[in-house]
Amino acid sequence: MSDQEEAPESLTEVVDELEEKAAEDGDLLVGDALEEFAGRLFGPLLMIPGLLVMIPPIGGIPLLPTTMGLFIILVAGQSLLGRKHPWLPGILAERGVDEQKFKDSIDKVRPWLEWVDSFTAHRLEWMVVGPMKYVLAAVCIVMACTMPPLEFLPMACAIPGGAILLVGLGITARDGLFALVGVGAALGALYATTKAWSAFASWVGLG
Repeated sequence: MSDQEEAPESLTEVVDELEEKAAEDGDLLVGDALEEFAGRLFGPLLMIPGLLVMIPPIGGIPLLPTTMGLFIILVAGQSLLGRKHPWLPGILAERGVDEQKFKDSIDKVRPWLEWVDSFTAHRLEWMVVGPMKYVLAAVCIVMACTMPPLEFLPMACAIPGGAILLVGLGITARDGLFALVGVGAALGALYATTKAWSAFASWVGLG
């Protein structure tokens, strides 16, 4: 079976593979996710961290949003340099979530994932191939950079996480419309992030 035939093309297919991997290992490590998809498809490596920071209670685990942000920066950054098999430092690769907590969270949001998948189709594919993949990677890096400071605000990382998830889904499903919406969401997320951080800074007397 070829890599293209094996490659998932939807949110549910990606999380199904992750659930299988977590069941095998007893938990889901960052390094496991990288091992599962590296060299096959770039999209899931964006979708996974974007999804994890969005779904409670996983998104509220201390330092997980920052870890996911660093993961995106390293993976997308190395993709910009042409690496098909990105490298991660051990301290980052060994971070993860408990298998049961991951499964319970995914079970709760699975109907929503299936609903989103029902809207995907192969369209505007120029948006997710060639030079545009580098543009999308750069957009995700910018979004990931907002995650560490946003971790001070409960579940605020879901804002850039949602934009990254849409971009990753667009690449995975070869749906340029989703990628385009993801870029628009990224611009909105950047504005909302700036306003949220400014409001927080003023509240604690830093502004």
